[in-house]
Formats: sequence, structure tokens, C-alpha cells
Amino acid sequence: MNSIENEDQKQTQRETIRIYLGPNLRGGQLLQSTVFRSGIPSYLTPLMAEQPDVAELIVPVDEMTEVQERILQAGTAEYTVYQRLLGKGN
Repeated sequence: MNSIENEDQKQTQRETIRIYLGPNLRGGQLLQSTVFRSGIPSYLTPLMAEQPDVAELIVPVDEMTEVQERILQAGTAEYTVYQRLLGKGN
């Protein structure tokens, strides 16, 4: 395997790793900074159906810094979603 193939494989791996940047959810259903290495687990499906905003804050690790900055900026979509999740009694 040449170095280009290795880089492509590493890039694909990085793309599949996602992180939840929302607030901790009530009852420990989902904690901030939870990392998903192989997709989002099926046990979160009911939670995401009940609170679709959760999915908006599960982002690729490569985008984590930018999304965290937008969560802190009033008026951004990420800020709004984060605040809505905070307001659900978390």
C-alpha cells in the first residue's frame, strides 16, 4: 500500500469519527464530548426522534473546534440548538 492510499484510509477513518457537542442530557442519556467511532449507536435512535436537535450537535471530529466556536456565538444555528437542548430540563 502506498502513502497516498494510507492517507486516504486515514482520512476515511477520521470522517467516520463523530463527537457530541451538546449539553449533558438528563438521566445520562448522552454526555457532552461522547465520541462515536463506528456510526451513531441504535440505542440513541429514540432519543434523536424525541429531540432532533441532538443530531445537529453530533459532528465530525475534524469540525469540532469550529462548531464549538459557533455554539458560543449568539445568533448561530449551533447556539440556538444548544440553548434549546439546555431548555429541555437537562
